[in-house]
Amino acid sequence: MFRLLPRKTTLRMRVMLCCAALGGAIGVCLAFVADVISEHDEYLLINEEMQAELSVQIAQHGGDANDARLPRSPWKSVYIDRPGQPPTSPAWTRKMPAGIHELDKSVDGAGDGFVGIRQSAAGRVTMVAGLPDSPERERRFTEELIAMIVLGIVLGAWLGRMLAGGMLAPVLRLSHEVDRADPAAELLGIAEDHRSDEVGALAKAFIRYHGRVQAAIEREVLFSADASHELRTPLTVLQGALDLLDAQTVAAPARRRIDRIRRGAAEIGLLLDALLLIARSDEAQDPVTGTIDIGATLASTIAEYREELEAAQVAIGMRCTPGAVVQAPPELLRTALRLLFRAIPGGAWGNELRLDADAQGIALSSGDAPAAASPAEATAAPVVPRRSDESGGIGMLRRLCERYGWRLEDINESGRPVGLRIRMEAVGARPPAGAAT
Repeated sequence: MFRLLPRKTTLRMRVMLCCAALGGAIGVCLAFVADVISEHDEYLLINEEMQAELSVQIAQHGGDANDARLPRSPWKSVYIDRPGQPPTSPAWTRKMPAGIHELDKSVDGAGDGFVGIRQSAAGRVTMVAGLPDSPERERRFTEELIAMIVLGIVLGAWLGRMLAGGMLAPVLRLSHEVDRADPAAELLGIAEDHRSDEVGALAKAFIRYHGRVQAAIEREVLFSADASHELRTPLTVLQGALDLLDAQTVAAPARRRIDRIRRGAAEIGLLLDALLLIARSDEAQDPVTGTIDIGATLASTIAEYREELEAAQVAIGMRCTPGAVVQAPPELLRTALRLLFRAIPGGAWGNELRLDADAQGIALSSGDAPAAASPAEATAAPVVPRRSDESGGIGMLRRLCERYGWRLEDINESGRPVGLRIRMEAVGARPPAGAAT
């Protein structure tokens, strides 16, 4: 039956519908049994009444030669075929053996009835008893059977709804335990609270899956941390070599190359900082958070990249709600903004940009695009699977936001990207589901 229901049907509704179907099936079975028993009891009752009535008629009229006194009506007609006299019974009854017979409508069109025949000293006694109210009685009985089936369905649905809570209680309790469980802790306790039944099997399967996910996360965290530490050594050597070259007198073309190398090294350092933030392994503990002034952080980051923006001929206008702050690790917002600013010199969004910020988020969009709604009022864009090769540090920015429960959304105009929006939430004791994926 589950296959006939829509896929989004709730489990409670499925239980209720199954109980209703069970109640209907039981009602049909009971109605069939009641119909069979009713027909059998009706036959036994009529047989006993017919035998008793034949005995009464033989006692009253067996010795009376005047057959005019015998009952003659649509309800009951009695005939006595006396020896040596012409038979008076209907011709179609004379071939029937002694006993009680149900009237055959194809032979006699008078309706439902029974024929009782008995041999006696007075002769062959035939009694035809009609049942003119039989169709009405059968109709009422059919209605009662239908009502029984409907009552079974309604009662089954009501009981299913009442009992669904008890049936689903172990599943709901398991879901609450999983929801409250510490993602970094062992979850063996949730299986101990359930018996070795289907819910216990579900709990054990979840524990095994959680273990595989945790192992994968730990491998990724370790890889990111190791990669960051290993890459910082050659990066430090590169920066030292650049400092030595700066101390020397070099020609202008070489100076430009040195500046490009320095900018590349700075970008590598930025990506390594982001890797360290992503690779933090203290997910089970409260992250060290602080109150970050969004406006001041924006202003200092713009000042940090002012020379690069001017060199790329990019102008940025900033609007920030006074007093806007966010609770987050100290370096999180600055690293996120640096990754965002790394995508600006590419010129994909034009040379005039606008920054709109408040306590809920930061939106960076093209200056000639329609005014971007504030991050608090804007509607979230549909989640689109992202590639791992997003350029300009955007891919790293997206992973960093996911790690701390923030969201990175595209700002589109006529299907064309014109900016990005970072939705920020206070970083709590537990990272949201999907962190460090």
